[in-house]
Amino acid sequence: MSNRVALPRPTAWILLAFIYYLAAAASFSGFFIKWHFSEAEKYSLPQMLEGTAIRPFVYRQLLPMTANAIDSVIPQKSKTTFLNKLAEDPPVSNPIHRYFPSATDAANPQYALRYFLVYAMSFLSMFAAMFAIRGACIEVIGDRVAATLTPLAIAAVFPLILTEGGYYYDMPELMFMALGIWLAVKRRIVPLAIVTAIATLNKESYLLFVLTLVPFIALRHSRKQTFMLTGGLLALAAAVNLLIKFRYAGNGGGTMEYQLMSHIQYLINPRNYFRMEMNYGILTTKGFNVVHLLLVALLLKASWRGLPQVVRTHASIALVITVPLFIAFCYRDELRNLSLLTMTLAFVTCTTISTALQQAAARAQRQTAPLPAAQARMPASREPVAAHEVAPR
Repeated sequence: MSNRVALPRPTAWILLAFIYYLAAAASFSGFFIKWHFSEAEKYSLPQMLEGTAIRPFVYRQLLPMTANAIDSVIPQKSKTTFLNKLAEDPPVSNPIHRYFPSATDAANPQYALRYFLVYAMSFLSMFAAMFAIRGACIEVIGDRVAATLTPLAIAAVFPLILTEGGYYYDMPELMFMALGIWLAVKRRIVPLAIVTAIATLNKESYLLFVLTLVPFIALRHSRKQTFMLTGGLLALAAAVNLLIKFRYAGNGGGTMEYQLMSHIQYLINPRNYFRMEMNYGILTTKGFNVVHLLLVALLLKASWRGLPQVVRTHASIALVITVPLFIAFCYRDELRNLSLLTMTLAFVTCTTISTALQQAAARAQRQTAPLPAAQARMPASREPVAAHEVAPR
């Protein structure tokens, strides 16, 4: 007999939110320890806020524009009070600069308030992404327990994906991808269109992610409707992308960098599959390390056959789009550029957890099931001993 007690719904949500908050905090901290907001680069946060960063980084304007908009409506008196508070007892009075001394822009009075705003929005995006991943997994995989555990795993490994760079827009990108799938499955097209426009302003690659949504849109729409809806979403994303590129056409840099030969040379060097790095303050495997490849292979072996067909199609589209672009135009070993496959990883993880839980439940049921009558009868000479052995159970 089970002794589980059903939690009241508000209690369950409060506990889940607290656990997800801590997991998101750990994940965001893992990112920020490694990369901050690119203080020493030509795409630092102040340059992004001013719109002077190099392309293509300057295209990722959602959080900078939002921070600028919030900053413009905050009364000057409130800004002055905030800045005076930060300057009272440096660096103790500045929580970001205190714990992350390299985050020097957080102590710059000209940008400090907006720095804090982008910092908060980045973290909250990771926090929200965990709920969005859970929701998508519930709708697509169907196992609520596995779907609840999956975001914890994704959040834990997220800093390991940021191998050669990490940016404030990586967390919103994850949130928008999970939210896009959830909305597509739920047939909420108007919110999906809004998310598509906002997500493309966050990062232009969302235009490509729209193509991976086709299988989920097709679940509850006819072929003609799927074609029209996908075309509309692509047109919307393309319009946002063109507008932002036109706005920053005069900035330095370029839209893409050709990396094919250097990337191939990197991939064929066996030593590059044993690289290590620091994550969470501890030495861990890095990038295409053989350990990571083995873990992915084990996950796929355990779950691929159990994945719904819609997930397999989604994964196939993402793979066809991502791999050629990654090899030709992305920096070596930079796993974050495989982001179109992140939700595939979430679904594979969820299915693996679900399978493991089902197997554990089946084993427990077999162990607690009563013996058949024929097996329960024992010779008279052994009945006392048998009773003595079985009783404690």
